[in-house]
Amino acid sequence: MKTTTLTLILTLSFFSSCQSQTQATQNPNDLEQINSIFDRIEVQGVDTKQNLLYGYFFFDKDKSKLEKLKTDLVAQSYRFVELGKKENVEYMLHVEKIEKHTRQSLQKREEDLRVLAGKHNISSFNGFDVGNADPTKPLVSNEGFARFMATKNGNDLFDLGIKLYDLEINDKAELVFRECLKQSVKPDTSAYKLGNTLINENRVQEGINHLVQATNYNPNYLSAFFNLGATCYDNGQFQKSIDYYHQADKLKPNDDRIIYGMAASQYAIQQYDKSLANCKKALQLNKDNDNAKQLLQMLNGKTK
Repeated sequence: MKTTTLTLILTLSFFSSCQSQTQATQNPNDLEQINSIFDRIEVQGVDTKQNLLYGYFFFDKDKSKLEKLKTDLVAQSYRFVELGKKENVEYMLHVEKIEKHTRQSLQKREEDLRVLAGKHNISSFNGFDVGNADPTKPLVSNEGFARFMATKNGNDLFDLGIKLYDLEINDKAELVFRECLKQSVKPDTSAYKLGNTLINENRVQEGINHLVQATNYNPNYLSAFFNLGATCYDNGQFQKSIDYYHQADKLKPNDDRIIYGMAASQYAIQQYDKSLANCKKALQLNKDNDNAKQLLQMLNGKTK
């Protein structure tokens, strides 16, 4: 049984700097999706106004139709990459071209390729990927990001960290918030964000240490105490979880999520009477707290 955090604790990174490409395959004609891709690479220091390597993908069960499409695309200066069977169902055609794109021109390119696929009766045009114009090099390197980060200071550096954090690019967010702490830029929030990022990279104890650091900077940091309670619970540190939830409760009394968090940890160490009392209190505060409802059922028969 897991508690619900007050703030988002990130889990997955959409883009990894060790990869040379990042791919969009869902709703590729949607400008919002293209914007998301561009946002992710630009925040890591990639200049999207330069020549980049764009790959395009088409799928059909009939290989001969893709062969004809390949001939058409090669005649339009696309470079053939691959035509092979995927998952024993459909064949995939992959072509690429080095070119410059804005978000709008890339949307237009996808529209044109979708039309071309329709002319060849191809079942689907399945989007694009983008990589370094030199395919032997990653789109984002650690060295390149370090140079980009070095151009940021103070609030600009902190804002970069927040963008990376919100986009769940954890490895880069970690670097930025560590630098923020070195520069004493909003140290309480920087420590809090760094702690959450490390936890989501499965470096739990290191993350806990930075959440504690955030509370040292700011003894009234409610979200930090709450996330400490939730993280300690998730990692079997139940008494510590209770202690942190108590701190959160002092800052925000009568929050059903906090009260439920205490109840869950108390249940875990067999303090059933205390758990029941807090579980009932959480439901009095919010009758729709489903976690508390489940815990109440689990407590049935365990109390005196």
